Amino acid sequence: MTDKALRMIGELMGSVPSAGSFAARRTGSAENLAIEVEGVGPIRLPVTPTQARRLCEVARPARYGLREQTLLDANVRDTWEVPRERVTVDERQWRETLLPMLDILRAELGLARDCELSAELHSMLVYEPGQFFQRHQDSEKADGMIGTLVVTLPSAFTGGELVIEQQGTKVIDQGSPEELSFVAFYGDCEHEVLPVIDGFRITLTYNLVAKGRTGPDAAAFAMHPSVASLAEQLRAHFTTPMESSTGSLHGQPAKCPPRQLVYLLNHQYSQHGFGWNQLKGSDAACTGMMLAAADMAGYDTSLALAEVEDSYEEDYTSWTMIYRQRWERVEDGWKCVESADVEFDEDGEMVEPVPDDPASLPVRSSLPLVPGSEDLGELRWTTITLTWLIDRSGAAGEPAARDVRDEELCTGESKSTLEPFASEIEGYMGNEGNTANFWYRRAAIIVRPRQ
Repeated sequence: MTDKALRMIGELMGSVPSAGSFAARRTGSAENLAIEVEGVGPIRLPVTPTQARRLCEVARPARYGLREQTLLDANVRDTWEVPRERVTVDERQWRETLLPMLDILRAELGLARDCELSAELHSMLVYEPGQFFQRHQDSEKADGMIGTLVVTLPSAFTGGELVIEQQGTKVIDQGSPEELSFVAFYGDCEHEVLPVIDGFRITLTYNLVAKGRTGPDAAAFAMHPSVASLAEQLRAHFTTPMESSTGSLHGQPAKCPPRQLVYLLNHQYSQHGFGWNQLKGSDAACTGMMLAAADMAGYDTSLALAEVEDSYEEDYTSWTMIYRQRWERVEDGWKCVESADVEFDEDGEMVEPVPDDPASLPVRSSLPLVPGSEDLGELRWTTITLTWLIDRSGAAGEPAARDVRDEELCTGESKSTLEPFASEIEGYMGNEGNTANFWYRRAAIIVRPRQ
């Protein structure tokens, strides 16, 4: 019964209309944008090739962060950055265009009217022919930061498209030769700038900061036509004894009702940027719907962060002589944090692996082996662990029960469309073939019977 209930819960939650998109795109007049750059002077719009070249002369190669380090790697990020202190924008005049545009973008991102969305200038970037920015995610650079606003100045260029992707859907912006192009997107979105073919792409990038938000309103969903059906399916889930996927203490299947319902949300969050009043786009609508149904059925609700680990058989033969290699996500690519090669003694026996010097390990723009690769075999197992819990009152801490059983899990969008935050490949160990593990961060709504 609960398998059917889980399926019905997923379908009902999937029918909740999204209040907005993961990315919003608009164009606008450039008449109120007055920019001056030290060493270049006032910037005329549209930007001419001559002025663009002068901007490159006062710029520096753009860097990216890796923990406490600041790194240069033209294979990951190849663009010019004009130092923030050299850029002056007439804010009084610019507000006449920027503030109304932010209100439009706020609504299109699905943020409520009570949200005060502001933009803090982060950098000025110039892409000349051949330059690009590989696929990456932006980090949270300020309190309340939920995403990024890219304002592309009018200029004539080809290539250099900004591509933003979330859950397999793409938004692409090509700029405009005559108008400003505004693109706002959430910080967990994967995005890249394709190589510029001709001309110069010049942008102002802003940190999008949201303040004054309130959490999802269960009362607003109380009259939704699906809430009563969802409440009924929650009751079915919690009153139907099931064989536990973990079995009993004596190794025999134990029949009992599930302890909880774990519904995975679509966006990714850091612990710092997670809470009832910090939900993004469709997550806020889904949470409001679940709150209304749980209240109707008499259950408790909370928010949680979870880690998902997928383990695959792996057929990538180039890795057969590698004992272990682990990659972790950094701001603008992937960092190899552990690598150990197999060595053999004179009798041909494998000896302890010899790790590389961590300082010499590479940074890449993408993983050497990615989810969905044809080199991956069957999925061996998946585990989900709750790492952080926020109850209805807003109290936060580590959850008492961390493991999530199969019969407790209801997924939203497929996690296979998300980017992992870590990957580990382990070579042949004599009694087990090559394996590849991927770790994902997910947010979830937790529903539990009241104590």
